[in-house]
Amino acid sequence: MSDTQARPKPFGLFERMLALRYLRATRKGAGVSLITLIAFFGIMLSVATLIVVMSVMQGFRVTLLDQLLGVNGHVFIQPAGGTLPDSDDYLANLEGVDGVEFAVPVLKVEAFSVSNGGGQAPVYIQGMAREDLLKIEEVSGIDALRQGTFDGYGESEEGTGVGIALASGVAAKLGVSAGEAVTLITARSRATPFGTLPTSQKAYRVDAIFQIGNYEYDNLLVYMPLSEAQIFSGKRGQITEVEMRVERPLEIDTYLPQIEAAAGQQVFVFDWRNRFRSFFNALEVERGLMRIILSMIIGIATLLIFSGLVMLVKDKTGDIAVLRTVGATSGGVMRIFLMVGALIGVTGAFMGVILGSAISIYLAPIEKFLCREFDTCLFPPEVYYLDKVPAIFEPGEVATVLVFTLAMSLIFSAYPAWRASRLDPVEALRYE
Repeated sequence: MSDTQARPKPFGLFERMLALRYLRATRKGAGVSLITLIAFFGIMLSVATLIVVMSVMQGFRVTLLDQLLGVNGHVFIQPAGGTLPDSDDYLANLEGVDGVEFAVPVLKVEAFSVSNGGGQAPVYIQGMAREDLLKIEEVSGIDALRQGTFDGYGESEEGTGVGIALASGVAAKLGVSAGEAVTLITARSRATPFGTLPTSQKAYRVDAIFQIGNYEYDNLLVYMPLSEAQIFSGKRGQITEVEMRVERPLEIDTYLPQIEAAAGQQVFVFDWRNRFRSFFNALEVERGLMRIILSMIIGIATLLIFSGLVMLVKDKTGDIAVLRTVGATSGGVMRIFLMVGALIGVTGAFMGVILGSAISIYLAPIEKFLCREFDTCLFPPEVYYLDKVPAIFEPGEVATVLVFTLAMSLIFSAYPAWRASRLDPVEALRYE
């Protein structure tokens, strides 16, 4: 048999068998095996943590973006001076732009609300016509409606006032249900027989209670008909802005030139990115920093592979010398120890992916269990705006983590493996 036939194939059965054997504990190398286990669990936990954190942050971003783009418009038109024309022709001209779904005139009013039971809450009134409000599924859809109906929205009944819609958090603060009355107060002076009062107030009937799932919106928003909001605020015939919805809000730049041309002069045209720029910039910066920090943790965990392999090479000096004397090449020895490090990294990474994926999928029940056991909320909605923990599993993110972990494992395995391949068998056996 020739040397070529007798020589083991690169990464063949013989080399894989030795690599797996070196991973097992021996009486002489118990410390090496312990470091191997620590490296394995360190990589597994760091990979799982990175996947969970990235899934939560992506879920947070997507969920919040869906809510913001669902409740608010995608393009906003505000007057540069004076007021916008509240006319059907102007709105029809805007809706005629390709890709625009609809344009809604809105009057926004800051107010304060009180109930007969003594509840009170600051509110942000959105004056919007009924037919326009019904277009916003996040507010008027069946999934958002908690009590009542929008059938009587804007209609007046003697003794109860005009029907309006309250967010669930506002209704909870006021302690009211659908069908009950609330009083809204705004900072508009009005003349009375007893002099001029600094505020105006009016009673309204709660026809519908909705829930968006965003803490800020659910604790502030009140919808009333546009005409009634103009009367209540003393701004008859005026609107704050026109909100426009487009088919693809993430590609907003393709619509802006045509919208600006249709909007005319003496107006400000800006999109959702301008209104929420600081918020989403903060999210992106935080997401990037978390990815860097957790990647550094993976790097630290893979450093344990380096220390473990250094000790393993020291422990197996005699075995390496014997392998070299019976015909093993330096490349074969190097591949054996590279496989040892790669096995630790790959198995740790894959187990981390499984653990991280399971936690991401069952994050909501896990969070509820921990909140119940520790009697504290781990995801307070007043801080994170959302009423539950969002998580979106990203295969691309997982693939990046796997590639990064494998690369780090190979990098930190390369030097000890190279040192093992350069070992002189004569010098090694002299002290055995």
